[in-house]
Amino acid sequence: MENFKRQEILSVGIDIGTSTTQLVFTKILLENMASSFNIARIEIIGKRIIYRSEIYFTPLTPDDRIDMNEVMKIIDREFGKAGIDKKDIDIGAVIITGETARRANASEVLHKLSGYAGDFVVATAGPVLESIISGKGAGSDKISKEHSTTVANIDIGGGTSNVVVFDHGTTASTGCLDIGGRLVKMDARGKIIYINEKLKQIIEHEKLDIALGQ
Repeated sequence: MENFKRQEILSVGIDIGTSTTQLVFTKILLENMASSFNIARIEIIGKRIIYRSEIYFTPLTPDDRIDMNEVMKIIDREFGKAGIDKKDIDIGAVIITGETARRANASEVLHKLSGYAGDFVVATAGPVLESIISGKGAGSDKISKEHSTTVANIDIGGGTSNVVVFDHGTTASTGCLDIGGRLVKMDARGKIIYINEKLKQIIEHEKLDIALGQ
């Protein structure tokens, strides 16, 4: 790669979160900023999203594990809808976040997806990394740097809420709360089909009238 001056590559990102799973395909423009006589210094000089998938509820098995077969069906379906063949992918990343990262088979899922289309970067994002990713994705770090100020970014997910504080563009602190938008799940008829384990403790302590099947 050190011999090229400018090159465009095709990337795919797969996010398997507490509540939702989605894919995004991006064209990334790379340029070697070094002179011919120096070690290559590759920088991203442009990127263009060419396809965003539908947003799916992350499929889980009855014993609260990630449903690998259903995840693969989602990925295969969206590759087809995007009109992209796996062999055309130059680089990809799979990240498992939130409560899903705590599932018993999270590592197994990452291992299987790592070779899905060549060499994928795979990661289970803990609360610190997830907080920073969400903050930078929202551009909060840039706002903090451009305005020479302190900015807090809060990402409310399905199972957790991640907080990051940027000071003059630099990460100053992170945190994570076990609070999210899908700690109680209901079916189409409004019947409760899932209650998060940590929420069960609060329900019991506060003697709340919330139970499966209601």
